[in-house]
Amino acid sequence: MKRAYLCGLVGLSVLPACGRQDLSGPPQIRLGRAECAACGMIISDDRCSSALLVEREGRREHVLFDDLGCMLDHERENVARDRVVQAFVHDYGTGAWSAADSAMFIFGAEDAVRTPMGSGIVAFATQERAEAEQRRSGGEVMGAAALAVARREWMESRYGKPDVPR
Repeated sequence: MKRAYLCGLVGLSVLPACGRQDLSGPPQIRLGRAECAACGMIISDDRCSSALLVEREGRREHVLFDDLGCMLDHERENVARDRVVQAFVHDYGTGAWSAADSAMFIFGAEDAVRTPMGSGIVAFATQERAEAEQRRSGGEVMGAAALAVARREWMESRYGKPDVPR
């Protein structure tokens, strides 16, 4: 009886440690089931979807998006609440995950490139692939930091500056 009790205590003490594993890497998106955290649409196109790995109150979780514009807006609006550990994007051509900070983006091609929310922002794992798409669709090729600034400026020119960040 004492042995069973000790085994139970050891088992219970190990369980909390299992939940503490650091979440890392890109998520698995269940197309047709997962929802965009920004707009609430069902994610159905993995070429345009993206994800943030955030830390909230000491816990890591993935936040999913159907359009890169949604991810950029969410990240900017929730900067006080979420600590972004890493951002992930899908390569528009291959559908493979890539770290956003090393990806290249096309911005300003919303008339030529269809995305779920109409941002026209698409990502590529390499500069060469982005430039090839730019020749076809137009827009401007840029890195992640320049993209965040360009999207913010575009949103402010269209909708005005936000009153208070969330």
